[in-house]
Amino acid sequence: MKNILYSIFIAVIGFIGGVIFMIYRCGYILENQRKRANKFYTYFGFLDNWLTCKEQNYSFGDYISKNNIQTVAIYGMGKIGKHLKYELEKAGIEIAYVIDEGENIIYSKETRYNLRDVLPLVDLVIVTPMEEFEEIKNKILDNNKMLHVISVDEIISGK
Repeated sequence: MKNILYSIFIAVIGFIGGVIFMIYRCGYILENQRKRANKFYTYFGFLDNWLTCKEQNYSFGDYISKNNIQTVAIYGMGKIGKHLKYELEKAGIEIAYVIDEGENIIYSKETRYNLRDVLPLVDLVIVTPMEEFEEIKNKILDNNKMLHVISVDEIISGK
């Protein structure tokens, strides 16, 4: 009789432990999905603003020229970083270097740095991952106090 009660007790504890684990795991998955959805929502809003600016013949080059900026560095060479680089080069803006943590990415003509490096002085560093902007800005300024760092969406909203 003791063995049967002990087996039932272990089964109940195992069941409760499994339920708790599944609740925790589902919560973790849902939290990651929420973060991902927020990221894409932010990017959608940014891209909508960017297209609106393009429809009104305003570009990143206009912002750079208006603020008398000569040299630019771009942090993040994902999709937005590549489009930004293309638009700035098309406008004749010098991209001094890119900052990216990707290890196996091959770059064409630009110099690549990462956040651990002391970065050469430029007029402006544009950060493309908008969701992590504050964290990235602080990491850049830890080793490079003289740099001016802004988020890519500040250019669109600062027109």
